[in-house]
Amino acid sequence: MARKPTPLPQGHHDHRLDRISSPSLKNWGDMPTNPAAQAMQRDVVVECGWGRLIFAQTFEDPRKVADALRQESPGQRDIAFYLRDPHVALAHAPQELFLDPSHTFRLWVDRYRAPHRRPAGFVVRKIKSPDEAEQVNRIYVGRHMVPFREDFLWANRNSRVLTVLVAVDEASGRIIGVTTGVDHARAFDDPDNGSSLWALAVDPQSSLPGIGEALVRHLAEHYKACGRAFMDLSVMHTNTLAIKLYEKLGFERVPVFTLKNKNSINERLYIGPEPEANLNPYARIIVDEARRRGIAVEVIDEEANYFALSFGGRAIVCRESLS
Repeated sequence: MARKPTPLPQGHHDHRLDRISSPSLKNWGDMPTNPAAQAMQRDVVVECGWGRLIFAQTFEDPRKVADALRQESPGQRDIAFYLRDPHVALAHAPQELFLDPSHTFRLWVDRYRAPHRRPAGFVVRKIKSPDEAEQVNRIYVGRHMVPFREDFLWANRNSRVLTVLVAVDEASGRIIGVTTGVDHARAFDDPDNGSSLWALAVDPQSSLPGIGEALVRHLAEHYKACGRAFMDLSVMHTNTLAIKLYEKLGFERVPVFTLKNKNSINERLYIGPEPEANLNPYARIIVDEARRRGIAVEVIDEEANYFALSFGGRAIVCRESLS
């Protein structure tokens, strides 16, 4: 005879069920209809200084998600996260948007365990001066990342939605690492009670170990103290070292999709690998621009600089810049 499951004590909540049915993990169909989901704010966009986070789970219409992304300011890097039906949103602007090839990882903060020892040589805290905000931007530029807009970081240092943490070298006082946290509950009354980590960067000139890990840990501890349920982050699928670190800290991969704009900042993410052929400069100009526009390139004769361009069932053969 099958054993009946033990009933939950009165007042006890099964968080494992929440983790399976979490609205932020539902990437298809209609918006949830439970009271908490209905109470969250709609069409939420959070300004982060280096771009905007578009919380797609707060949008009922995928077209509006695509439209919001298309309003990206020059030099910024907007991100649409927690998409439902990402293929539908992408179909509204396939020439302008692309599905980001990153994985999403989630840390359930109640499972997080602080380390027995903290790394030495630096401390993690919030910024204390406009000069430190400038140092943060120098790190981002050195890492080929989008910096904060001028004065944004200092002006928003006391934000209840954004938390920017920096690692400070104790010997020199220099900023040697930075990350941004977003509190979803304060941003839009998130029914999942979540948070997320963005724009983690470490000064390439610093030789101190453990800076990135310490920033992740401090932000996780911050959101745990705030009572948040989880902290999410997005990482390139090829960044195996970072993925191993996150898994060591207790992060697990979750089915969350991200949409971004086809701009010069994101170019390497959507144009695919370069043709191995050694084309001359005139042919290379055409080939590179075609790849940026999503046009397939096939090199037919490398020595003669013949190549074919195909798009939407049509193809033309070119030699250098002539077709």
